[in-house]
Amino acid sequence: MAEGNKNLIIITHGNIGGAQKSVFYLAKKLKLENSEVTVGFGGGEWLRNKLEESKISFHLFARLARGANPFKNFFFIFEIKKFLDDNFFSNVYINSSNALAGALGAKLSESKPRVAFIFHGLSVLDPNYKANLIIKIIYWFYFKFFLLFVDEPVFVCQSNLEIARKLFLVKKAVVLRNEISPEDIRFFTKEDSKKIIRDKIHENLENKFLIGSIGRLDYAKNYEFLINIFSEILKFKNNAVGLIIGEGKERKKYEELIAKNGLKEKFFLVGEIKDAENLLKAFDIFVLPSRYEGLSFTLLEAKAAGIPIIASDVGCNKEAIGEAGIVYRFDDKDEFLNAIKKSFHN
Repeated sequence: MAEGNKNLIIITHGNIGGAQKSVFYLAKKLKLENSEVTVGFGGGEWLRNKLEESKISFHLFARLARGANPFKNFFFIFEIKKFLDDNFFSNVYINSSNALAGALGAKLSESKPRVAFIFHGLSVLDPNYKANLIIKIIYWFYFKFFLLFVDEPVFVCQSNLEIARKLFLVKKAVVLRNEISPEDIRFFTKEDSKKIIRDKIHENLENKFLIGSIGRLDYAKNYEFLINIFSEILKFKNNAVGLIIGEGKERKKYEELIAKNGLKEKFFLVGEIKDAENLLKAFDIFVLPSRYEGLSFTLLEAKAAGIPIIASDVGCNKEAIGEAGIVYRFDDKDEFLNAIKKSFHN
């Protein structure tokens, strides 16, 4: 088999998300360094489209699928082994817990690549993830076993690494923070951004103070916190409008909360917008109230846009925004409202 610097980057699916953006930027970086790179995933249009636009090769794995049970991807062990038997790669970068089982398949293959596993967060093992203790124990053993076949655990922030050490998941690991190049985002003006959002929700946003976020409507993002506290914000900022750009399985729940809080004319679930990060300058304050996080790309993008940021002090959020924003204790309403008031005066 031919020698050389050939890289395979693996992620469970290609639907838009922070880990998917990280994979895409890593693939672009390796290509610019004249390394051969292929991205493997189990389907998803966003990543596929971005790779095609950049002329980066990819492979779709039939046995990779997102789900609550990581063991459902057990057969991925054999699928990746066969792929690596037929195609030599010197390095494999695994980017999601459901794909971690592939580390065993990689080591059993003829390629015998060096394997790195990139923790984009701790998911079920995060202290703020509410799950049955038995489920957490099962996940711990899953990680602990398959990490035996990983040459280099990689974390995207120091805080996640420290938690993993306390959980005895790893002893030695490296921290490599995600980065965004200015040329990666083409920010629209505030006026143009508001016009695009206005046309999407059919509401006049002139002279409105926009507070919100970009992200999937998901348990991890904890957007119910922002919806439930928005009536308090309106008491001292009556022209405020709440917006969340994104889609997900929590939509119905959030719609019910908006109606329950009497916010139908004040808080909007915008839905998906292609390249939504281009619209960040529409926001007067960007909010990320997550339960747990890796190194959020939306925070890095909001920081690059130069807009005020308020984020829960979980995961990598504090490291992501640095001095560019304010963090508050998770689900602490008083701290959050004080952060909002402080942002008005900055």
